[in-house]
Amino acid sequence: MYDNLYKIIKKNEIIGDFTYAKVNEETLTEAESELGIIISDAYKWFLKKFGHGSIGGIEILGVGKNGKMAFVSETLKYRSYGLPKDLIVIENCDEWVYCLDSKTNKVVMWSQGELEGSVAYQNFEIYLLDRINDMIENM
Repeated sequence: MYDNLYKIIKKNEIIGDFTYAKVNEETLTEAESELGIIISDAYKWFLKKFGHGSIGGIEILGVGKNGKMAFVSETLKYRSYGLPKDLIVIENCDEWVYCLDSKTNKVVMWSQGELEGSVAYQNFEIYLLDRINDMIENM
């Protein structure tokens, strides 16, 4: 299902770009319970395949080699700034964050002071492919 995306990432990554953390269903269930949401299948795929990491400076939050769930801690931090409970932080862009909407599976841009984010991508796969392609073009 995600074969094309996998090939693009593998072709363009440099050793050390991703953690390749061991992520299993128990880890994901723990994250869902802590956040009170359901994680989309596409984001689960990324977490299981790559863990956490970046290509060309685009850092997709996930799970570190030590098992730390960066996306959980960032989401909880941004909730204290008003992030809606249905959003999961997947990338921090300083002025705003990209979030995965756990109800619609769309990727939204959110910044402090907004009640809800604005839709940036229709799903995680489109978001990841577009962000990686942007970085590849600028490398």
